[in-house]
Amino acid sequence: MKSVTPKVLHEAAGRPMLSFVLDAAASMKPKKTVVVLSPKRPEIRRILDKSVTVAFQKSPLGTADAVAAAVKDIPRDSGDVMVLYGDTPLIRPQTVRSLYEAHAVRGASCTVLTTFLSDPRGYGRVLRNEAGRFLAIVEEKDATAPQKAVREINTGLYCFKKEDLLEGLKHVRPDNKSGEYYLTDVLSWLFGSNKKVETVLVEDPQEVLGVNSRRDLREAAEAIRMRLLESFEERGVVIEDPKSTFIDPAATIGSGTRIRPFTYIEKDVMIGRDCSIGPFCHLRPGTVLCDRAAVGNFAEIKNTTLGEESVMHHVGYLGDTKVGRRVNIGAGAVVANFDGKKKNQTVIKDQAFIGSDAVLIAPVVIGKKAVVGAGSVVTQRHDVEDGTVVAGVPARVLKKKHK
Repeated sequence: MKSVTPKVLHEAAGRPMLSFVLDAAASMKPKKTVVVLSPKRPEIRRILDKSVTVAFQKSPLGTADAVAAAVKDIPRDSGDVMVLYGDTPLIRPQTVRSLYEAHAVRGASCTVLTTFLSDPRGYGRVLRNEAGRFLAIVEEKDATAPQKAVREINTGLYCFKKEDLLEGLKHVRPDNKSGEYYLTDVLSWLFGSNKKVETVLVEDPQEVLGVNSRRDLREAAEAIRMRLLESFEERGVVIEDPKSTFIDPAATIGSGTRIRPFTYIEKDVMIGRDCSIGPFCHLRPGTVLCDRAAVGNFAEIKNTTLGEESVMHHVGYLGDTKVGRRVNIGAGAVVANFDGKKKNQTVIKDQAFIGSDAVLIAPVVIGKKAVVGAGSVVTQRHDVEDGTVVAGVPARVLKKKHK
C-alpha cells in the first residue's frame, strides 16, 4: 500500500476494510472471534470490539502459522472454525453463511470457498481429479505451467471441523519455495487421510478479491459504495446519478427522498421522507432533515436540524443550528457558528424567512415568522422577536409583524 498505515486499516467507503470482514463474521454469531495480528501492528486493535480476541503471530511464517497462533483461543466446545482474511472487504455475510451451511450439510472435515477468474495470477489453484473431486491447492509460486493454467482459485475462506484443523496443523511443513507454513497443506493432509474435503463456488468473484494495492482499494471502495446505494434504492430512495453520489453507510434516508447528482452525505446524517437533496450538496455529521425538507445547490449543513418543509435551495452554510418548520433560507445565507473559541447555537423558529446573503452570528434566535432582510447581519445575542422584520448591517428592527 506504500503507507505506514496497516493494510487492513485503509478505508473503503469510510470504514477500515477489516470492519467489513468482521461484520461478515459477526453475522454468524460465533462463540468467539479471534483476529490474528502482527506484533508490529498493535494499532489495529483500536477498531476492534471488546468482544474480539486478539492473537499475535510472532513472525510472518505463513497462513497455517497465523491460524496456529489463534489455536489457544478457540473454545473447547467449538464444533467448527471459520477462517477469513482481513483484506477481503467485499465478502458478503450471506456468502459466509452459505459456506458454513454447505459444510454442515455435507459433514465435511473442511470446506473451502472457490471461484473462477479469467486472470488467476497471484492466487492458489484448486486441483481436481478426473471425476472433479478436490485433490489439493497449489500456490502459484509452487505451481507447474499446466497448474498455472487452472482458472479455479482458492479464495482463502474455509470452514473446518475443529478437531481436524488442530490435527492437520501438526502435519504442516514448510516444504515449499517460500519456506512458509501453508494452511492449504492442512487440506492436502486431510485429503490424504481420507477425510472429506468439499468446495463451495462463489458466483461473484469480486466478493473474494483481496486488496493488495491502492488500485484494488479504490475498486473495492467503489463496489461497496454501489452496493450501499442499491440498498437505499431498494428502500425507496431515488438516486439520480449513482456515479456522482456518495453516502456513508451510517446515514439513514427515508423513502421518497430524491438525491440529485454530486451530493456527499456523511455518517450520522438522518434524512426523512420525501426530501430533496442536491445537486452539489454536502451534508455533514449531525445533520437531520425532517420530512419534505429541501437542500439544494452548493449548500453545506453540519450538526443542524432542518424542520419539516423547510428549504435551503441555494448556496449557503448552516452549522449548529435548529431550524423549525416551513422556514425559507435564501441564497447565500450563512450561519457563523464559530467565535474563534467555541461553536455556538442558532435557533430559527417556524415560518421565519432568511433573506439572500444574510449572516446570522451565533448565538442568536430568529423568532417565529420573523424576516431577516437580504444582506443583513444579525449579530450575536441580538435575538429577533417573533413576527419582526430586521435589516441592515448590523440588523435593526424595521417593523413588527402580526404574530
